[in-house]
Amino acid sequence: MTDGTDAITETGMEQIKIALNTLYLCIDHAVKHIAGAEGVEAARHYKAGLLASLKKGDIDMALLEERKTFGLVVSKIEALTIPADTDGQGSHHHINQTI
Repeated sequence: MTDGTDAITETGMEQIKIALNTLYLCIDHAVKHIAGAEGVEAARHYKAGLLASLKKGDIDMALLEERKTFGLVVSKIEALTIPADTDGQGSHHHINQTI
């Protein structure tokens, strides 16, 4: 996997915020896609694995070095909602799944 942080040079803080928010929305989209394509349990499993990998430093060890950044990233992933089919008719309602 390529480290794309080199492309961020000379980018203003506002652009970095937009990029980070976009990446968060992409992860949210992935969770919803997994729930729709493979089921809610698969989405829960993905989210749990993502959180475990973040907390162990498997994704980026640098995240573990700064407590505030770590807390921010983990809290954003924990806040991801997983759609649940609550009426059996394919109508999805969003629920927050705490792992």
